[in-house]
Amino acid sequence: MTSTPAAASREYALIANGTAIAMTEFPAPGKPPLVLLHGIGSRGSSWWPVVDALAGDFHLYQLDLRGHGASGKPEHGYAVEVFADDLQSVLEALELEQPAIMGHSLGGLVTLYWASQHPAAASALVLEDPPLHTLPEILPAFDGWIQLASLTPEQAAAWYHQEYPHWTLDDCQRRAEAITGTALGVFADLRAASAQALELGDTDRTPILAGVQSPALLLRGNPEFGGMATLDDAARFQEFLPHGEVVEITKAGHGLHRDATERFLEIVVPFLQRHTV
Repeated sequence: MTSTPAAASREYALIANGTAIAMTEFPAPGKPPLVLLHGIGSRGSSWWPVVDALAGDFHLYQLDLRGHGASGKPEHGYAVEVFADDLQSVLEALELEQPAIMGHSLGGLVTLYWASQHPAAASALVLEDPPLHTLPEILPAFDGWIQLASLTPEQAAAWYHQEYPHWTLDDCQRRAEAITGTALGVFADLRAASAQALELGDTDRTPILAGVQSPALLLRGNPEFGGMATLDDAARFQEFLPHGEVVEITKAGHGLHRDATERFLEIVVPFLQRHTV
């Protein structure tokens, strides 16, 4: 069960590109800043499994991406580049210098796009199973997410409980509230972008790595359990970033910080401690 973090926090909103971005801050004066970006159809609280373990060493900023959670939900405008612009606006508003950025899935892509436009602006980057290539199977995945997001929270929770019987009822409810609370435009816009990339054969996102100068860690999940970052992604990552680190967590799929929390922290915390001040 994912419980509410014990660490003290405060909630507020910032305006980024005309859209309210909801923020939960876990203050730790004197500790290095760490910004947490969640995946598609999720929200900032998806990081709760690791918040208390991180809050002692880092000043955490857990935000809801536009279209998600308590953030603003414009009808459209959900390109990865827009999310990255939002991140820059948030960092400027918070006056954060050399923060570490940790992104899961879509949040990892946003982190990379931002880092490619702001070389060396981050002390460290942690990329949790981001899809660095657009694969054909992503289109039916988007269709499934749209169907889920169109349900009531109760209907979605029942679906999660049926599909993932090892999840607690509370976790099913939290996941259902997150996806049904996501603007449908998020899925529609990103699906359209993926369909266009597939049609044009422009499916390789790894060239954005060429602009990244910050120390970076790529975490891969096991594809047999739903991991999305491929072996080719890892190879291209190290081709562009020879000093980047790649670790595969074999006992979990896409949600590494949730499904393999202890192993995730064993890898991530030392990496961040080496590169943050």
